[in-house]
Amino acid sequence: MKFPVRDTIFVRLFLLMFITLTLSFLVGREVITGFGFQPSLPPPHGFPHPFRFSNLLFRLTGIGLAAWVAARWLAKPIQRMAQAAFRLGENLDHPALDEHVGPAEVRQAAAVFNQMQVRLKVQMAERSRFLAAISHDLRTPLTRLKLRAEKIQDPRLQTSVQDDLDEMAALIDAALDYLRGTGQPEPSQQLDIAALVYSLAEDAQYRGEAVSVSGKAAPVMAQPMAMRRCLNNLIENAIRYGDRAGISITETPASVVVSIADAGPGIPEDKMESVFSPFFRLEESRNRNTGGIGLGLSIARGIAQQQGGSLTLKNGVDKGLIATLTLKK
Repeated sequence: MKFPVRDTIFVRLFLLMFITLTLSFLVGREVITGFGFQPSLPPPHGFPHPFRFSNLLFRLTGIGLAAWVAARWLAKPIQRMAQAAFRLGENLDHPALDEHVGPAEVRQAAAVFNQMQVRLKVQMAERSRFLAAISHDLRTPLTRLKLRAEKIQDPRLQTSVQDDLDEMAALIDAALDYLRGTGQPEPSQQLDIAALVYSLAEDAQYRGEAVSVSGKAAPVMAQPMAMRRCLNNLIENAIRYGDRAGISITETPASVVVSIADAGPGIPEDKMESVFSPFFRLEESRNRNTGGIGLGLSIARGIAQQQGGSLTLKNGVDKGLIATLTLKK
């Protein structure tokens, strides 16, 4: 819609209300006059008081309709901005907003929003380069230390040093994996989530782990490598803390649900959300073999949210923990 004056929200609202009030008055006058009454004459020749009320009712109805239309009209650009912000949280490469649609305030907000998106993409690219550099720089001295550790004469000391170096390497890999997280560029595609779950379960069974799977579901749009990392983290958590992983796959008309149950002690209700925080561990011994690093669930939830899904935890009826991954179709 083109306006002869500057297109702003104030101008739109002013013109809409002015035109509506004028039309409501004219229409109300014509309808009442059609009954044979002359509004310009006093009673008994003019209309009685009920028709004055009708005239007012016409005006109020017109104003109410105008307010409704105005609210929808003015809210539409804001809703478009909100939807764009939501999509940006899922995908930084989402197409930019059109900066030539809507009133001046909305066009200005769209331009700023697009600038923010560009800056975020630049920062993510810089972070990826930084991670690649630090990954190389950290692994190089670790490799040298491992080679030097092999020359240690004392077998017990050599084993202890190598174990410490392996733990350092695992910590570095986990931290980099978390920082890299969902920022890795990977195209989404139709993914047979059930086939992926069965494949991961077979790998765990081959290692001698107690893992069972049941159910099936239709393919979903997702990033294959990211989903593999997410599901693998959840299965490993169930095995580490609950001795086994019982996986069930179900689907609804709108989503696919993967539930992973274990036989462990569960999680206190007041810690149910805290375990998703980076480096948070319920086990306080700091032993990586019993308490992990504290990044598995953080990475898994981040991946689930990037796919437009969710990851929640709840305690079982008798014992154990149930991790529920929900993905939209």
